[in-house]
Amino acid sequence: MTATTEAGGKRLDHLKSGRASAAIKGTMWSLVSSLAPALLGFLVFLATSRVLTPAEFGIVAFAASIATVGLAVAPAGFREALIQRTDIEPKHLDTVFWLCVGAAVAIFGALCVAAPFVASSSGDPLLVALVPFISARVIFDMAAAVPNALLVRTMSFRMLALRTTAASVFAAVVCLGLLWAGFGLWALAASQLAGSVTTCIGALIAARWRPGFRFDLRALGDLKAFGLFSTGNHFITTISVDQLLIGALLGPAGLGIYGFARRIFQILTDLLSGALNLVSYSLLSSMQGEKTKLREAYLLGTFASSVVAFPVFVGLALVAGDLIPLAFGDHWIEAVPVVQAFCALGVLTAVGILQASLIRSQGQADLWFYYVLSKQAVTVLYVFLFAGWGLLPLTVSLVVLNALMWMPTLHMVVRLLGISLLSYLGSFALPVLATAVMWGAGWLVQREMGEAEPLLRLVATVGVAAVSYGAVIVVLGRERVQRMVGFVRRKR
Repeated sequence: MTATTEAGGKRLDHLKSGRASAAIKGTMWSLVSSLAPALLGFLVFLATSRVLTPAEFGIVAFAASIATVGLAVAPAGFREALIQRTDIEPKHLDTVFWLCVGAAVAIFGALCVAAPFVASSSGDPLLVALVPFISARVIFDMAAAVPNALLVRTMSFRMLALRTTAASVFAAVVCLGLLWAGFGLWALAASQLAGSVTTCIGALIAARWRPGFRFDLRALGDLKAFGLFSTGNHFITTISVDQLLIGALLGPAGLGIYGFARRIFQILTDLLSGALNLVSYSLLSSMQGEKTKLREAYLLGTFASSVVAFPVFVGLALVAGDLIPLAFGDHWIEAVPVVQAFCALGVLTAVGILQASLIRSQGQADLWFYYVLSKQAVTVLYVFLFAGWGLLPLTVSLVVLNALMWMPTLHMVVRLLGISLLSYLGSFALPVLATAVMWGAGWLVQREMGEAEPLLRLVATVGVAAVSYGAVIVVLGRERVQRMVGFVRRKR
C-alpha cells in the first residue's frame, strides 16, 4: 500500500497541493480551537481563583502533576510519528491505538496503587482520592491519540476546532456547576477529567475512524525510531518537573502562586501559539525535501507568531500590577511579579514552539530529544539551587535558563533552513521594535496616571499601547503583510 491508502474512507497522506490555503484556513480554525478553550478556561480560572485559596490550588496542581507523570510516560510520541511519516497504512493506526490504550490502562493502575503513598509522604489525605480521580484522564487522552493524529495529518482543523470547543464547553459547565454546588477544589479537578473524556469522544467522531483488532509488530517497527524519541521528548516536556519540585520544596501555598502564574502563561500560550503549532507541524512535515518552500513558510510563520505574541506578553507584564488584583482579587497580589517573570518566558515560547515544529517535522526527533533532556536536567538543578531564595528568584532563574537554552536551537534552525543567523534573527526585528515602542508609550501613561483609579489607568495604558504598536506595524510592516497575502494566494 502507499500513502494514498484510505482508512474508514479517509485519506491518510499529507496534502501536496493547496497547502498554503489549507494552512491559513487551518490556522483560522485552530485559532477558534484555541480561543474557545482559552476564554472558557479563563472564565473557569477566574471563578475558581475567587473561591479557592492558593493552598487549595496547590493541592489540585500537585495531584494533576502526579497524573501528568502518568501521561508523560505513555507512548504519546507514536502519535507524532503518524503525523510525520510520509507513508502510513491502516495497520499503523490500529497498532498505535492499542499500544497507547494498553499502556494507559497499566499506568492508571500504577497511579491508583501509588496514591496512598503520595498522600502519606505529602501529609495531605485528600490526595488518596484526588490522584486516581484526575489520573483517569490518562486513559482518555491516549485513546484520542490516533484520531487526533489523523485530523492533524490531513489538516482537518475544522473538525479539531469543533471537537475542542465542545470539550471546553462541557468542562467549563461541569466545573462551574460543581463550584456553584459547593464542591470546592473537586470542581477544578472534575473539569480536567471532563475535558479529556469529551475530547476523546469528539476526536473519534470527528476522525470517522474506528480501530481494528490487530497489533502488527512490523508496523510498530516502521514507527519505532521516531516514535521512541518523540515519546522521550513528550515525557520530558509533559512531566511538569518544576511543579513537582516546587510543591515538594515550597509547599502548597508556594505551588499555588507558581501554578496561578503558570496557568495564565499557559492560557495565553495556547491561545496565541497553539493554533500555529498544530498547523506548522503538519505543514512543515509535508514539505520535507522542498527547502525553498520550507524556508519561506517557516519565516512567515515566525513573523506571524512574534508579531502577535510579543505585544501580548510584554503588555501583560506592563499592566499586571493593576490587572491581577482587579480580575482575581487582592489575595493574588503576591503573584504579580511571578506573572511578569512568566511573561518573559512567553516571549521565548512563542518563538520556541515553531522551532520545535521545524526540527521534529524534518525527522530530527532524536536531536530534539537530546536537547530537551539536557534542558530538563538543568531545570532540576536550578530548582534545587534557587528554591531556598524564594519563589520569585526561582522563577526568574528559570526564565534566564530558558533564554540561555534557546541559543542552541538557533543553530539547529539555520542549519535546517540553509540561511544565515542574521537572516533568521531579522524576522524578529519589526515585532521587537514595535513592542519596544508600545512598552515606552504604556510606561509613560502609567507614570502620568500614577494616582488615578487602577481601572482607569489599566484601560488608558492598554489603549495607548495598542494604538502605538499597531501604528508601527502598519507603517513599517506593509511589505511583510503583502508577502503573507501572496503566500496565502498560492495554490501549492
